[in-house]
Amino acid sequence: MNSHQPISDENVVKEYPKSTCWLEDKQVRAIGNLILTDQRLVFLKQVELSDKQAEEIRRLATEATTGELIQFALKLHKKNFQLPLSSIVTARMGLLSFFPVRPYLSVHYLSASKKLKTLDFMFTLPLLKRLMMSEFPTLGWRNAIKKAVKKEKKRISSGS
Repeated sequence: MNSHQPISDENVVKEYPKSTCWLEDKQVRAIGNLILTDQRLVFLKQVELSDKQAEEIRRLATEATTGELIQFALKLHKKNFQLPLSSIVTARMGLLSFFPVRPYLSVHYLSASKKLKTLDFMFTLPLLKRLMMSEFPTLGWRNAIKKAVKKEKKRISSGS
């Protein structure tokens, strides 16, 4: 998982605040916020902010670029991470259980050593809201990641 600084400013494509579970071996490793930008996929673990950190976030939210705000947030906890879109191979949907239906998002990427690795995420929703949905958030995330990766590969191959 890379911690490079993006070259240009970026735009948030999709965000799932507070109720994203980062899974490891089908167990919840951390709960946080999943963000997809036009340059990277970012996971920010929920943390209690100090007054100074909260003030800095308020300042950055009004004065800084999206990329600068995300870079600051990445430094707030050691379990925060990012993946550049160029390292993502694919995104898939899996099932943790059939009853209750608990889908999860599986992101396959190439590590710095060029080994294929996987990150899994589950989106938590209250039962009533889950029953009223026309599609799982997991499906929307899978499609958004695939689309963003395809766009990034096209941008890289065209050399812009």
